[in-house]
Amino acid sequence: MARCRFTTVRNRTKIVSVFDAIPVPIPFSAPDKEKMNRRHVMLMIDPPIPQRFDGIMRHARERGWRLTLANRLVRAPMGWAGDGALVTLRRDAAVVRFAEDLLRRGIPVVDLTLHRPDIAVPRAVPDYAGAGRLAARHFADIGLKRAAWFSTEWSNVQRLFHAGLSEGLAAPPERFVLSELVPRSRLDDPDRFAAAMGPRLRALPKPAGLLAYNDEEAARLLALCADEGLQVPEEIAVLGIGNDAFLCENQPVPLSSVDDELEKSGRAGAELLETLMDGGPPPPGPVLVPCTRVWARRSTDTFATGSAVLRRALEILTSRLASPPSMVQLSEEVGVSRATLDRLFLRELGRPAHAELLRRRLAKAKELLREGDLSVGKISETCGFCNPGYFAAAFARAEGVPPRAWRAAARG
Repeated sequence: MARCRFTTVRNRTKIVSVFDAIPVPIPFSAPDKEKMNRRHVMLMIDPPIPQRFDGIMRHARERGWRLTLANRLVRAPMGWAGDGALVTLRRDAAVVRFAEDLLRRGIPVVDLTLHRPDIAVPRAVPDYAGAGRLAARHFADIGLKRAAWFSTEWSNVQRLFHAGLSEGLAAPPERFVLSELVPRSRLDDPDRFAAAMGPRLRALPKPAGLLAYNDEEAARLLALCADEGLQVPEEIAVLGIGNDAFLCENQPVPLSSVDDELEKSGRAGAELLETLMDGGPPPPGPVLVPCTRVWARRSTDTFATGSAVLRRALEILTSRLASPPSMVQLSEEVGVSRATLDRLFLRELGRPAHAELLRRRLAKAKELLREGDLSVGKISETCGFCNPGYFAAAFARAEGVPPRAWRAAARG
């Protein structure tokens, strides 16, 4: 049985800590297990997001690591002599000095962010640009042609998110960076925030999507929209990043969020560090963990079109994927001729109704593949495909891989 133990370091003084992981069986021989148990790994990670630690812990428990948490708010434990470190390199000079000291002494270090591309170190990180493209697709799926970006600061990671968002949109998104609008000493001042962002939100062409760097910043925008009398999601659809369920689900308008896969990237970082501690070579570039899901909640639960008829038609199709009405039946239900409904689909979505139905069926299928345990055949039936073979072929045309392979990749 292997036990993974945390300690905390403050000013070089060890305080025996707070957490002993649940023992799990290790499938190694006794000598291998003894060797692995000697591995001592330092964590200097901020912010302390639980999902990232969960990913690290999964690997640490399997390999029998002893983990030490360093409090990055005080002096870094210079001279520490362990086997490797997982860090988040930002502007914190103490952490940078600590990582550089380890690297000089030949101790492997893995960075879990891309805030400091100027520092040459192996990395395992979410695909930030991919997350931005995912947000753009989500906005497109709800009919939004315009979007904007908001962040308090501007760093390389924000730049990558913004670049991905820009790639996925037909028109370049507006970019609002609070530190460029108000003095840095007043970034947390709600009056300055409202004075800077309120007029900009009102001036956005409506309807629009708004992607925030994280869920905390998205929640600030939700509150400001309410204060400014702006309707969410009808006028502004607000989307965060990080999927902090506690924060997202406890807003007046529950917040949609891009899952940035911090648990998977934490585990990928731990696996990369293991490789380096085993003497393996560093990868040629950052290990990128794909972001594949938007957790849709009320803040983007709309279809942004000026046509109430088309909105109603899409609601009907989405609610009846397994047995949708024919176009004649659908046009009768929404009260227009079939020709009019055909024109609405082409004008507003740029595709005919049957293509939109297929897109929505595939989107539902991906959700079921990612989250559930239904067989591919059952998913095919649930989403309204005529048979599993046709479903597999349509899925592979759209995604480049068949459903089972996509499920395996999505679940890591």
